[in-house]
Amino acid sequence: MGEDESAGRISGNGKKVGMKVGRATILLMCSQVIFLAAGLAVNFGLARLLGVVDFGNFGLVMSVLVVVELFVITGIPEVIQKFGGERPEAMAHLVKKTLRWQMLYAVLVFAAFELSAPLLAQFFRDPNLTSLFRLAGFDIIVYGLYKYFLSVQNGLHRFTQYTWLGIAYSLARVAAILVLVWLGFSVHGALIGNIIASAVALLLALVFYRPSHAQVELQSLQYGAWAAQNVLYFVGLNAFFAIDLWFIKYFLSPEEVGLYVSAAVLAKLSYFMSIAISAVLLPSLSRAIAMQDEKRATELTQDTLRYLLIFLTLANIIVALTAEDVIALLFGAAFTSAAPVLRWLMAGLSCVTLMAVINTIMIARNRMTACFAMVLALVAGDVALNLLLVPRLQLLGGALATSIIGVLGATFALWSIRREVKPLLLSWSIPRMLGIALGVYALAKSVDFISIDFLVKAVVLAGIYFVLLWLSKEINAVDLRRLRESLGVSK
Repeated sequence: MGEDESAGRISGNGKKVGMKVGRATILLMCSQVIFLAAGLAVNFGLARLLGVVDFGNFGLVMSVLVVVELFVITGIPEVIQKFGGERPEAMAHLVKKTLRWQMLYAVLVFAAFELSAPLLAQFFRDPNLTSLFRLAGFDIIVYGLYKYFLSVQNGLHRFTQYTWLGIAYSLARVAAILVLVWLGFSVHGALIGNIIASAVALLLALVFYRPSHAQVELQSLQYGAWAAQNVLYFVGLNAFFAIDLWFIKYFLSPEEVGLYVSAAVLAKLSYFMSIAISAVLLPSLSRAIAMQDEKRATELTQDTLRYLLIFLTLANIIVALTAEDVIALLFGAAFTSAAPVLRWLMAGLSCVTLMAVINTIMIARNRMTACFAMVLALVAGDVALNLLLVPRLQLLGGALATSIIGVLGATFALWSIRREVKPLLLSWSIPRMLGIALGVYALAKSVDFISIDFLVKAVVLAGIYFVLLWLSKEINAVDLRRLRESLGVSK
């Protein structure tokens, strides 16, 4: 997309709507930064308080719990975001129809997980995991209800309330987990802290909930099949972040599991940032499509992908240059051998992140079946690659399997929306962005002989990167105006 088209693509009502969406996106990205910082603080503290083996056990249990909780938080809550986002005035009716089913479903998933705990521990060849799985499972009900009411705020386009709830959850999780572990409750304390954080966030979500008194109803809403496909899709998508770890646990030692968890925690940062983008994109794009405003829908799609590529490119450059230093700072010197794994995982999960955001675009366009089929095929491929590569290449095998699947997924996803993103793909925007990133990388490597703290180096490189994007007009006045709007700063 050329700089002239980019600067002038929002006008009239589209300009006002674009500013609102841009502000919401950046606001939620700031919230996601806090979420990421909180997650890093938890993992940083646990790695030092628990040691490599127990830290690996915590990461393994959480990786399974996250996938199981997706059965609860990506069905009905996603219905709330999509269909409520299309018709916010009918939200009260939608809540009345779905809340009781969310509660019942969460209880059933919890019961199934508790019964399956011994089988999971047997699969991972570690009977001590049974009690950890059973304790962790109590979070399913509490977190499922929190995410339900959080989705209500999103569906109503109340992005400020949505942001504050996310921040409250992040901060409560840091405090509860680290305090309990510091008091000596080890991995069990960390899992109890996770449940406490969900409970705090749920209470706040109930306080924020303001049901509408309007009696607008959604006629003949067939959300059952859509929700079922959506659940299986998101379970498959998030399996990409866990399958490699599960095979690492199955084939390798407990110490290697801890090393892999440290690399995976950092590599997942790109995906967590994309959650903020998707949270705004799904209801906003769904409404644009429902109103048959194809111009606005195309603008949302292209601008979202452009912002995402800018940040993913920067993240990979910084990780490529500072992997050892980052791991040593956050997890300690005992984890630095995971640096090569981090570089490969960061690249692979960045591709998975791109695929996930594109799939959000497809979901808004009612193409869930295509997303589900693609993810199902990729999960099968991921399992096969891990079975092949982990026994042969150890830790690096898991990272390479994830990277290969990520590249394939991003390629298939881009091909699926080629019509919507054709102007972006055929413009100089992406080559210009990549060229600037490679230039920054080359500059950093050329001054390696200068002793500079890696945090200072990262900040300087990010500054140079954004200045060059501005000078090349890849970042323009429209983008800066959106940033000022999101921060409440006037000209």
